[in-house]
Formats: sequence, structure tokens, C-alpha cells
Amino acid sequence: MPGVSGGDSVWRAWWRRRRRRAAALARIVLRRHSSVLWAVHSAWALLTGIAVLVLAHNRYGFLRWVVIFIALTWGSTLFVSRVAMSGQSRAMQFARSVVSYFTRVMYQETLFFLIPFYFYSTTFPSWNCAYLVILCGLAILSCFDLVFDRLLRENTAFAVGFFAFVSFSALQFFIPLLLRIRVDNGAYIAAGVAFAAAALLVLRWDGLRQPRRLAFLVVGTVAALIAVRLMRPLLPPVPLRLTAVRFSAALDPRTLLAPLQYQDEIPIGTLRNGRLYAVATVFSPSRVPVRIQMRFLHDGKLLRSSRTAQLTANANGFRVWDSLRAPPAGFERGTYRVEVWTGAGQLVGRKAVRLTD
Repeated sequence: MPGVSGGDSVWRAWWRRRRRRAAALARIVLRRHSSVLWAVHSAWALLTGIAVLVLAHNRYGFLRWVVIFIALTWGSTLFVSRVAMSGQSRAMQFARSVVSYFTRVMYQETLFFLIPFYFYSTTFPSWNCAYLVILCGLAILSCFDLVFDRLLRENTAFAVGFFAFVSFSALQFFIPLLLRIRVDNGAYIAAGVAFAAAALLVLRWDGLRQPRRLAFLVVGTVAALIAVRLMRPLLPPVPLRLTAVRFSAALDPRTLLAPLQYQDEIPIGTLRNGRLYAVATVFSPSRVPVRIQMRFLHDGKLLRSSRTAQLTANANGFRVWDSLRAPPAGFERGTYRVEVWTGAGQLVGRKAVRLTD
């Protein structure tokens, strides 16, 4: 039917003109207002990150999704570096843009999800605050799309280091809960896996057959494990966190009940038996084996370190206790502080009390 064919051709020509005009208008808008649009998107990314931060409050069930995000991020980064970067076709450029965008989103959501849990396990002030500051700084950086995307695409060292840090932070949190192992052992496994995964983003599979590159992978993994050991005081002991410390002048060792408990101040006259007792409550979301030590300090000077107790945390946490014996002259006035440490040297938390007249 000629009439229908002619009308159809006119319709197609009209549609092509409209589409070209819309594409040209979109290019003009993007060229003139790209910085404003990216700024709006960055603000939106920050708001969604804050929403994830709020929703992640004590929701340990979402942790498996973080691990899936890390795996997808590793796969997308590998795709961009091995496949998309080598192709210059329009389809490859589009695929590279889409994968790069979703990679940034996964980084952002993972970092904002981890912040609350690391915040709970951080002691203020202490050396492990530095780790939380770095985590928050990278989360905010991931919201600035133009800067963050340029760093990931143009700086290989930054991209690999960023992936290794985020992977280590997530795995250090996840592995003790998954494998039911101690926090310090989980940190070693997380460091080894994170370094190996990051190295494979740079090294090709066929390159691993070369002894030099294989030796680099082995030596780098060992160096990552040594770095974790040396930097132990900087690592918050996720998922453990100190929730309370109770002080008393007497204590039943079987029930850990005290006739009278104190929070901030204790009159020295109440310590008639010459001992200051402290009971610490540590939260753990599941059954995790732990090694815990308590320390007593007076005005910053170490007075006593308890033996390292090995126990298995319950789903609701556990309690540990110790006591400080008074010297022959009796307790002195001043600030006494109790610190709870893991057996590997990670600060779980501290609490201070003043002894007064």
C-alpha cells in the first residue's frame, strides 16, 4: 500500500529529526552545565550515603551484601582495566562509563555502611581514631564524582590502593563473624586476601607464570601481613566494642554482682577491703573467640595488667573482671582508668573513675 509506506517514511524522518535535535540539546546542556549537574549528583550521592549510614545502625545481617559489593567492585574494576580500556568503539566507551559509575556507587555504599560499625569499635581519643578518620575521608571523597572518577581512571596506584583499603576494611569486619575466628586472625586473612585481589588488578594471569612477578605477589602478601602486625594499635577491633564498665568495692566472682556500684567517683573510705573491682561488658554480635586483657592505670601510669583471658563471646557479648589491690599506704586520690585490650594489642575501650576523700 503506497499511502501507508509514504506516511511511514514521513513519520520516520520526523522522528529522526526530533531525536537529533534532542541529542544536540542534551549535548549543549551537558557542555554548558556539566559542573552544576555533577555537583547536584555529588550532593545526592552524599545524601544517599548518609541514608545508608543511618540504616546500617546495628544491622549485621546486611554484611553479606557488603561482601557481594566488594566482589562486584573487583569484577567491574577488572573489566575496565582489562577489557573496556582496550576498546575504543562507541559501545566500549559506553560500557566503560556505565561500569565506572556503578563501581563508584558500590565503593560509596560500602564505605558508608562500614562507618557506623568502625565508629562503635573506636575509642576516643586513641590511636585507632586515625583509621576511622581515613574511612570517613574516603567515603566523602567517593561522593565527589568528577574528582573520584578521575583518580580511579588516571591513577592506577590510587585505584589499586583504594580497592585494597576498602576490601581490607570490609573483610576484617566480616571474616571473624563468618569463620568464627579471633579478630586478630581475621585481620591477617583480610590483609592477605585484599592484597592478592588488588595485585591481580595489575598483574595479568599469564604474567603470574614469570618467577619475578610471582615472587612479587608472595613478598607483597607477606609484607601486608607484617604491616597488619605492626599497625595493630591503629585498627579498631571490629566487631567488638566496649559498652560498660562498672566499679565497686566488693564483687561476687561467680555472679559478678556487687552490693554497691559506682560510675564516676568513689570515696576512698568505701574501699575498706583494699581492692578496687572493675567489670567490663563487651558487645559481640555472634559467637567469636576472643583474648582479652584488662589494665589499671593511675594518672597515666600502668599499675596492673591482668592475665590474658581466652573465652568465646556469646551472641550478646561477654563480661570480664579484675581488681586492683591497694598499696601498703592505701589508695591515693586521683584518676584511675581501666582499659580493655585484645590479646593482640587492640584497644577495645576505656573508662575512668576518680577516687576522692
